[in-house]
Amino acid sequence: MMINNLCLQNFRNYQDEKIQFMPGSNILVGDNGQGKTNIIEGIYYLLTGKSYRVQREQELLRWEQSEFHLYGDFLLARHKILLESHYRDKKKIVKVNQVPCRRLSDFVGTINVIFFSPDDLVMIKGGPAERRRFLDLHIAQMRPGHVSLLNAYNKAVQQKSALLKSYVEKSLKYSQLQLWNEQILELGEKVIRNRAELAERIQRVADDIYMNLSSEKEKIQVLYIALGKRNINNAIAEFSQLLHDKLEQEIERQMVLVGPHRDDVQILLNDRPARLYASQGQQRSLVLSLKLAELELIRQEKGEYPLLLLDDVLSELDRFRRDYLIKFIESSRIQTLITMTSAESHLESGALYRVEQGHIRREP
Repeated sequence: MMINNLCLQNFRNYQDEKIQFMPGSNILVGDNGQGKTNIIEGIYYLLTGKSYRVQREQELLRWEQSEFHLYGDFLLARHKILLESHYRDKKKIVKVNQVPCRRLSDFVGTINVIFFSPDDLVMIKGGPAERRRFLDLHIAQMRPGHVSLLNAYNKAVQQKSALLKSYVEKSLKYSQLQLWNEQILELGEKVIRNRAELAERIQRVADDIYMNLSSEKEKIQVLYIALGKRNINNAIAEFSQLLHDKLEQEIERQMVLVGPHRDDVQILLNDRPARLYASQGQQRSLVLSLKLAELELIRQEKGEYPLLLLDDVLSELDRFRRDYLIKFIESSRIQTLITMTSAESHLESGALYRVEQGHIRREP
């Protein structure tokens, strides 16, 4: 998978900029605040329909503009694919080969992408929501229907939550809550199975990568904890009873207490929680292993590597981990976009681009 050309119009600090990328490594160099990360964000938004930095599209608009446009020319299995994303009048329009998409799942996963930045350490150090997001974003790229499934599940949870907070008579509220529980049970079971399957696959690949990074001295585990249980089959078998048992407590607390929206992913290092016991260097190795595992899983699924976006990652890794990542990129021939403030890339080859004040030019 490759990106050949990108056009950004009124996106962040770009008025109307066109960029042609090359196979292999593409290095975006410039001082902070010049727009390097905005290019990475634009590609990520074009491929996933979401920003990894903000929640609202209005925050992506260039100053005093009311709409933005993104165009990308991609290559997938030697076939050209044109992706377009337009935001205007508080509405988003997405097209694949000039054909409008009705749903997010109609284009997510068309071209796969893996994004890696120093902020990804939050997967280890942060709360359960960050780790659920990591799984869901990856599943969506390989199983686009997961997007619609999650949306339907979240809508059911929101409707149930609204009912719990309403002033409806308790007897009537109880019967209506049972109906929402049925939807949460049906949709939630599918979400749990999707996440558990991916966690198991990531575990196998990431563990091998981490053993190489740690000279086979340490072992990691990636465990999806569904409804508080490690055994997924037991969790699903008890899901209905849990919904029933917690209903009175949910009514009292006016919040939805049971479902995969509260699940977690345990990342263990030598059988101990990495969040509590892993050093900063070990945490970086864990995140690097998980990201490289994502690349491998997509290659296994799609037959070729996805596009890799690295935002100021190389400067944050020590020499050993940086060299390991570079060797992986170069040996696998993955098209990679890398941002950095210095032209010293440590890469044997690559196209160099200078980014200054919302403009980009190819260096000779």
